[in-house]
Amino acid sequence: MSMQMRFKEGQIIGNFVSMSSSSPMSLTCFDPQGSNLCCVSVELDKQRVFVVETEHAAARDVQGLLLGQSSLRVCALEFTEVGDVQCVLLALNSGEIWVYAPAANQVMAKMTTGCSFEIRDITVGTSNICWCIDADDNIYRFDLAGFTLQEHFKIEGCNQLNRVCVLGSEHLLLASHSVALVDLTQKTIMRRFPGHVSPILHLQALTSQFFLTGALNDRFLNVYDVETGATRSVLVLQSNVREVAHQGDSCVVATTEDGEVELFEDPLVPIKGNKRRTHRSKQCTKRIHAQRPLINVHVSDVVEVIWLENVTWPRFSKLPWRQLPADYELAIPDTIQASANKNTQLHPSEAAAPANYKEGNAGVTSGDNFRHVSDAIRDWENELAQLERLNEEPAVESLADRLGQRPTGKRKTFTTPGTVSVILSQALQANDNSLLETALNNRDDRMIRDTVARLRPPLAVLLLERLAERIARQSHRQGQLNVWVKWCLIIHGGYLVNIPNLMSSLSSLHSTLKRRSDLLPRLLVLETRIESTLNTLHQDNELQPEESDDEDVEYNEELDDYLIEDGEAGESDEELEDEIDEEIDEVVPDGLSQEEPVGDSSD
Repeated sequence: MSMQMRFKEGQIIGNFVSMSSSSPMSLTCFDPQGSNLCCVSVELDKQRVFVVETEHAAARDVQGLLLGQSSLRVCALEFTEVGDVQCVLLALNSGEIWVYAPAANQVMAKMTTGCSFEIRDITVGTSNICWCIDADDNIYRFDLAGFTLQEHFKIEGCNQLNRVCVLGSEHLLLASHSVALVDLTQKTIMRRFPGHVSPILHLQALTSQFFLTGALNDRFLNVYDVETGATRSVLVLQSNVREVAHQGDSCVVATTEDGEVELFEDPLVPIKGNKRRTHRSKQCTKRIHAQRPLINVHVSDVVEVIWLENVTWPRFSKLPWRQLPADYELAIPDTIQASANKNTQLHPSEAAAPANYKEGNAGVTSGDNFRHVSDAIRDWENELAQLERLNEEPAVESLADRLGQRPTGKRKTFTTPGTVSVILSQALQANDNSLLETALNNRDDRMIRDTVARLRPPLAVLLLERLAERIARQSHRQGQLNVWVKWCLIIHGGYLVNIPNLMSSLSSLHSTLKRRSDLLPRLLVLETRIESTLNTLHQDNELQPEESDDEDVEYNEELDDYLIEDGEAGESDEELEDEIDEEIDEVVPDGLSQEEPVGDSSD
């Protein structure tokens, strides 16, 4: 039985969403022998299918098949043999099945269902018969010898089918939330088996009498008896199941969402309890874990596990599961030794070329990093000093101003909203940071308003995300960038409120603005205290000159005594005049009038 991995983020399988993963590897499938692995990877907007030999996984010269259209998507994989050629059946969402030959790297044939419903699952039975189901619950039977459609039908009571499994030559197992055993001759349901609460993702026949099921977001694997319809055992994992493989009824292994492999020996043998009852639920007997997530597994005489190297290339390790301890740590080397063949390197480069960028060397800081504050204060002081010098010096008209030319070497500024909006749109669509900074350097409020008004609403969400990143990294630019945020919310607010999951899209902006707004009450209290202190100082400065008028007068003791003596005499002006006249009479002789001139008379 082959194993399929369907856990690409956002991929719809039937009526449910598959398990999420950040890996670009959307599907993987082992061949029955475990010697080859078929992978489906995502490259930009298209999918590529390639097959890797597990013994020579270090060689990366495999080209693979690139799907021609971005709308095509592989929904299921299955290994089979057509004649003597090993092929892979690719079930597409367009209702077609492609027969891909990895050795020739080409599609040998294309089988169509005749409708456009996506094919959800595919399996190969005996006599080169291929069975598949689509999204409309149709069941198709193809002959791989001539690549022809033999029949298609529906089973009444089987709805929302997700998985199909061949059980013998006359029966099919169809799974949605429960499992139905279908008789192919009568096209009727023979028996139903209790299923899971969530849709079934894994349906595999352990033997002709027992089969196993596993569901989405479920950590239980149920083993059912076909004849009685009862649950034989329940295999309990530590976390939700991702992939399942088995070696008949001797061993069942499963990978979990935690990236571990759990192994169950003898899954059909119940655990003996007391004399009256036996326990059907079983815990794993052995567990394999590693530093990297294990994404898929195959079991035969050995357990073969897979992890991804450089996120895109599968690497393998084979372990003898019977000799493993109960808890085994798989040692994965951090670096792979490069051989002389340059094709073994995923991204070959010359020795003289500069070192490649490593994501682990990138540093991420919080939005509360204030290391730019001192630089911002220093720049502000330099600009202030330069402005003071310009105000003191007389303005001199330069030759460039006289000729009407702009001096070379200055950064080009854009003064029209239409030009800035075009530049801003191109920067957001192309994720060009330098071009985006050119547009964000505009500080005119009216220019920013007109530019945001010309911006398309879907680009406003991208602009808010870019602004949130810059505000979180460079807190000294918050005042300038807040103007852009304000006009984006005002102009495109009606579009933003209709976007689903807006909080998750703008979580960075929300957290940054929330941290800034939490400081507002404290800043208002600080502003009130500062204003109160300044007002008190201002009042003190106004009262200071009135109180110090008497203290500034110089005291002269002699002048004060003289004034006091004059005041005690109390003499009037007339008395002073009489004293002066008496002194004049003593000097002037008697008989001379003071009005007549003194001198000899000639008469």
